[in-house]
Amino acid sequence: MEIAFYIPNFNNIGGVESWIYYISRIYGEKRNITVYWCTGDEKQIDRLKDKIKVRKFYYQNIKCDIAIFCARVSNSEMLAFKARKERIQFIHACYSVAYGVKNYEISPLINRYIAVSQTAADDFYSITGYMPEVIHNPIYIEKPRKVLKLISATRISNDKGSIWEKMKLFAKKLIAADIPFIWLVFTNNTNITTDIKGIILMKSELKIIDYIAEADYLVQFSKTEADCLSLKESLSVGTPVLVTNFAAAIENGVVDGETGYIFNMEMDNIDVEKVYNQIPKFKYTPNTSDKEWKTLLGPELKRKPKEKIVKVQCIKMEGFRDPSTGKTRKYKEKWECPIEEAEYMINYNNPNSFTNGPLVDIIEWERW
Repeated sequence: MEIAFYIPNFNNIGGVESWIYYISRIYGEKRNITVYWCTGDEKQIDRLKDKIKVRKFYYQNIKCDIAIFCARVSNSEMLAFKARKERIQFIHACYSVAYGVKNYEISPLINRYIAVSQTAADDFYSITGYMPEVIHNPIYIEKPRKVLKLISATRISNDKGSIWEKMKLFAKKLIAADIPFIWLVFTNNTNITTDIKGIILMKSELKIIDYIAEADYLVQFSKTEADCLSLKESLSVGTPVLVTNFAAAIENGVVDGETGYIFNMEMDNIDVEKVYNQIPKFKYTPNTSDKEWKTLLGPELKRKPKEKIVKVQCIKMEGFRDPSTGKTRKYKEKWECPIEEAEYMINYNNPNSFTNGPLVDIIEWERW
C-alpha cells in the first residue's frame, strides 16, 4: 500500500513535524510511506530520509492508495494526490482558539477527518458541526543520553590569561565529539558574548554552591591562581573539577583522574570522551589552616559586643545622598544607623559639596 503524507511547510520546530518524525521511526521501515513538502527546514526533512521517502511537491500527479494531509490545503493541492482509497485530513490544532477560525468548510474531496485529540475534535465540531474521529499521536522516545553539566565562576579577565579562549575551545571539542552539555558561566565580565550551543552566560552571584553541587564538573582554566576558592568549594561538595595545570590546583588536592582532570595550558591533552564517561567519585578534605586562624584571630568571646545604633535626623534643608547607602535623604527624615556612620555625617565638611557641614543630628541613643 502506498501512503502519501503532505506537509506544505516544515517548521524548524513544531508538533506536526514531531508527529511525522515519530511515524517514520515507528512505522516507516515496514511500510511504503512518502512525505511530500513545498518549503521547510532542511534538518527536519533530512532526519526522515533513513526511514521513509521524502519528495518535493510541485503539483505533480501523485498516485497513492491513501493521501494524508497534515494541514489545511487548497483543492488544487488535494486533487494532485490521486488517492485510490481515500484522502484524509488530520486536525492538529484547535482552530477556533489558536487561529480565531469561526467558519470551516467541510471539503467533499476529503473522505475522513481525524483529530489528534478529543480536545481538537470538540473544537472542530464547534465550528463545523462535524465530529471527526480521534487517533492520538504516536510517541517515539530515543534512549536519552546524559547531558554533561558544567559550571564556572570566574572573572574572565586578563590576569586569568586566555581563559575565555580555552573555555570556547573546550566547548567546541565537546560539540565535535557530539557530547551534549550545559555550561553555566557565572562572570561579571559583561563584554563577552557567545553563540556556542550549550554555554549560558550568567550574571555573577555571591552564592552559587547549590549550582556547583548539582554540576558534573567545575571548570577553571586560569593560567594562575593564588588559591582558587571555588575549586575548594567544588571538591568539598563532591563535584570534580576540570582545570589547567596551575600550581594551586595541585596544592589544593586536584589529582588527575581522581578528583577531576588536569589539562596543560595548550589544551592539547584533552580526552573529552573520558571526561564524559568517567566522572570521578571521591572524598575530599580541604587543606585549611584552622589552628593558625584561631591563633591569628585570638580567643573566642564569651559575648559578642552589640553594635551601637543611634537614631538620627537629616538637618539639611536640601537633603543629601547618604554616604553609606547612596540613598537620597530628605529634610527632617529620621532613620537608624551605627554610631560610626552618625559621627562621620556629623563631621562631614566637604568644601566642594553644597551639603558641607553637619548632615545629621543625633536625636536618640539606643540603650543597651
